[in-house]
Amino acid sequence: MSNLSENERGYEYYENHPSCRIYNSSPEPGRALLSCGSGGIGPMPIISTPLSRPIPVCSASIDTSRLCDPKILLTFTSLICLPATILVSLNFIIEKSTEGGAPQAIGGTHTFSELASVFESESFCFQYCDCSPCNSCTTYTVKLEPSSLIAETAGLTITNATLSVLAVESL
Repeated sequence: MSNLSENERGYEYYENHPSCRIYNSSPEPGRALLSCGSGGIGPMPIISTPLSRPIPVCSASIDTSRLCDPKILLTFTSLICLPATILVSLNFIIEKSTEGGAPQAIGGTHTFSELASVFESESFCFQYCDCSPCNSCTTYTVKLEPSSLIAETAGLTITNATLSVLAVESL
Protein backbone atom coordinates (compact mmCIF):
# COMPACT_ATOMS: atom_id res chain seq x y z
CA MET A 1 0.00 0.00 0.00
CA SER A 2 1.25 3.49 -0.90
CA ASN A 3 0.63 6.74 0.92
CA LEU A 4 -0.61 9.66 -1.18
CA SER A 5 1.32 12.87 -0.49
CA GLU A 6 1.81 16.29 -2.04
CA ASN A 7 5.21 17.84 -2.64
CA GLU A 8 6.18 21.52 -2.52
CA ARG A 9 5.24 22.09 -6.20
CA GLY A 10 1.69 20.85 -5.73
CA TYR A 11 2.25 17.44 -7.34
CA GLU A 12 0.59 14.32 -6.10
CA TYR A 13 2.88 11.38 -5.69
CA TYR A 14 2.88 7.96 -4.13
CA GLU A 15 5.77 7.23 -1.80
CA ASN A 16 6.39 3.78 -3.30
CA HIS A 17 5.94 4.84 -6.92
CA PRO A 18 8.73 6.63 -8.85
CA SER A 19 6.49 8.66 -11.15
CA CYS A 20 4.55 11.78 -10.20
CA ARG A 21 1.38 13.07 -11.71
CA ILE A 22 0.22 16.66 -11.86
CA TYR A 23 -3.17 17.90 -10.73
CA ASN A 24 -5.63 18.18 -13.63
CA SER A 25 -3.01 16.63 -15.96
CA SER A 26 -1.60 20.11 -16.55
CA PRO A 27 2.09 20.67 -17.26
CA GLU A 28 4.19 22.62 -14.82
CA PRO A 29 3.95 26.31 -15.72
CA GLY A 30 7.06 27.95 -17.09
CA ARG A 31 8.27 31.48 -16.59
CA ALA A 32 6.81 34.15 -18.85
CA LEU A 33 7.85 37.56 -20.17
CA LEU A 34 5.59 40.22 -21.65
CA SER A 35 6.60 43.15 -23.81
CA CYS A 36 4.56 45.55 -25.89
CA GLY A 37 4.94 48.52 -28.15
CA SER A 38 2.52 50.95 -29.71
CA GLY A 39 2.37 53.22 -32.73
CA GLY A 40 0.39 54.07 -35.80
CA ILE A 41 0.56 55.88 -39.12
CA GLY A 42 -1.34 58.65 -40.81
CA PRO A 43 -3.23 60.48 -41.81
CA MET A 44 -1.89 59.34 -45.16
CA PRO A 45 -1.70 61.82 -48.07
CA ILE A 46 -3.23 61.12 -51.47
CA ILE A 47 -1.33 58.16 -52.90
CA SER A 48 -1.52 57.55 -56.64
CA THR A 49 1.36 55.06 -56.90
CA PRO A 50 2.30 51.98 -54.86
CA LEU A 51 4.34 52.57 -51.72
CA SER A 52 8.08 52.54 -52.38
CA ARG A 53 8.98 50.69 -49.18
CA PRO A 54 7.30 49.13 -46.14
CA ILE A 55 6.03 51.56 -43.50
CA PRO A 56 6.63 50.54 -39.85
CA VAL A 57 3.43 50.62 -37.78
CA CYS A 58 4.69 49.46 -34.37
CA SER A 59 7.36 47.25 -32.80
CA ALA A 60 8.30 45.53 -29.55
CA SER A 61 11.50 43.91 -28.27
CA ILE A 62 11.91 40.99 -25.89
CA ASP A 63 14.98 39.22 -24.44
CA THR A 64 14.38 35.47 -24.11
CA SER A 65 18.00 34.52 -23.36
CA ARG A 66 17.10 33.30 -19.84
CA LEU A 67 14.06 31.24 -20.85
CA CYS A 68 14.14 27.51 -21.62
CA ASP A 69 12.82 26.75 -25.13
CA PRO A 70 10.36 29.67 -25.24
CA LYS A 71 7.29 29.92 -27.45
CA ILE A 72 6.33 33.46 -28.43
CA LEU A 73 2.81 34.70 -29.09
CA LEU A 74 2.52 37.96 -31.03
CA THR A 75 -0.78 39.85 -30.93
CA PHE A 76 -1.33 42.90 -33.14
CA THR A 77 -4.38 45.13 -32.66
CA SER A 78 -5.26 48.42 -34.33
CA LEU A 79 -8.03 50.78 -35.31
CA ILE A 80 -8.16 51.69 -39.00
CA CYS A 81 -9.94 54.98 -39.70
CA LEU A 82 -11.23 55.26 -43.25
CA PRO A 83 -12.39 58.47 -44.93
CA ALA A 84 -15.52 58.36 -47.10
CA THR A 85 -15.27 56.84 -50.57
CA ILE A 86 -12.01 54.98 -50.06
CA LEU A 87 -11.04 51.52 -51.25
CA VAL A 88 -8.18 49.90 -49.34
CA SER A 89 -6.43 46.59 -49.22
CA LEU A 90 -3.77 46.85 -46.53
CA ASN A 91 -1.15 44.10 -46.31
CA PHE A 92 0.66 43.78 -42.99
CA ILE A 93 3.76 41.66 -42.33
CA ILE A 94 5.82 40.90 -39.23
CA GLU A 95 9.58 41.32 -39.40
CA LYS A 96 11.85 39.70 -36.86
CA SER A 97 15.40 40.88 -36.18
CA THR A 98 17.90 39.69 -33.61
CA GLU A 99 21.02 41.33 -32.27
CA GLY A 100 22.93 42.47 -35.34
CA GLY A 101 20.99 40.22 -37.72
CA ALA A 102 19.12 41.23 -40.85
CA PRO A 103 15.34 41.49 -40.49
CA GLN A 104 13.35 38.56 -41.87
CA ALA A 105 9.64 38.36 -42.60
CA ILE A 106 7.72 35.76 -40.59
CA GLY A 107 4.11 34.66 -40.43
CA GLY A 108 2.92 35.53 -43.93
CA THR A 109 0.73 38.45 -44.93
CA HIS A 110 -2.29 39.66 -42.94
CA THR A 111 -4.76 41.62 -45.09
CA PHE A 112 -7.41 44.20 -44.24
CA SER A 113 -9.76 45.08 -47.12
CA GLU A 114 -12.64 47.55 -47.08
CA LEU A 115 -14.67 49.81 -49.33
CA ALA A 116 -15.95 52.68 -47.21
CA SER A 117 -18.82 54.78 -48.50
CA VAL A 118 -18.91 56.95 -45.35
CA PHE A 119 -16.30 57.80 -42.73
CA GLU A 120 -15.83 54.73 -40.55
CA SER A 121 -13.43 53.04 -38.17
CA GLU A 122 -12.75 49.31 -38.17
CA SER A 123 -10.76 47.26 -35.70
CA PHE A 124 -8.17 44.91 -37.14
CA CYS A 125 -6.10 42.31 -35.32
CA PHE A 126 -4.12 39.13 -35.89
CA GLN A 127 -1.94 36.71 -33.93
CA TYR A 128 1.14 34.70 -34.78
CA CYS A 129 3.06 32.10 -32.78
CA ASP A 130 6.83 32.10 -33.25
CA CYS A 131 7.84 28.58 -32.22
CA SER A 132 11.47 28.98 -33.29
CA PRO A 133 12.65 32.08 -31.45
CA CYS A 134 16.28 33.01 -30.97
CA ASN A 135 17.52 32.95 -27.39
CA SER A 136 18.56 36.58 -27.45
CA CYS A 137 17.06 40.02 -27.70
CA THR A 138 14.60 40.00 -30.58
CA THR A 139 12.64 42.87 -32.08
CA TYR A 140 9.34 42.23 -33.84
CA THR A 141 7.99 44.95 -36.15
CA VAL A 142 4.62 45.11 -37.91
CA LYS A 143 4.89 46.89 -41.26
CA LEU A 144 2.50 48.03 -43.96
CA GLU A 145 3.68 46.41 -47.21
CA PRO A 146 4.21 48.27 -50.52
CA SER A 147 1.74 45.83 -52.13
CA SER A 148 -1.05 47.57 -50.21
CA LEU A 149 -3.71 49.31 -52.27
CA ILE A 150 -4.93 52.70 -51.09
CA ALA A 151 -7.32 54.42 -53.51
CA GLU A 152 -6.67 58.06 -54.34
CA THR A 153 -8.23 59.48 -51.19
CA ALA A 154 -6.34 61.18 -48.38
CA GLY A 155 -6.93 60.59 -44.69
CA LEU A 156 -6.37 56.88 -44.00
CA THR A 157 -5.14 56.52 -40.41
CA ILE A 158 -4.00 53.51 -38.39
CA THR A 159 -4.28 54.40 -34.71
CA ASN A 160 -3.94 52.64 -31.37
CA ALA A 161 -1.70 50.04 -33.01
CA THR A 162 -0.30 47.72 -30.36
CA LEU A 163 2.04 44.76 -30.68
CA SER A 164 2.10 42.51 -27.61
CA VAL A 165 4.81 39.87 -27.30
CA LEU A 166 4.29 37.07 -24.76
CA ALA A 167 7.13 34.58 -24.30
CA VAL A 168 6.54 31.45 -22.21
CA GLU A 169 9.18 28.84 -21.59
CA SER A 170 8.46 25.18 -22.31
CA LEU A 171 9.47 22.75 -19.60
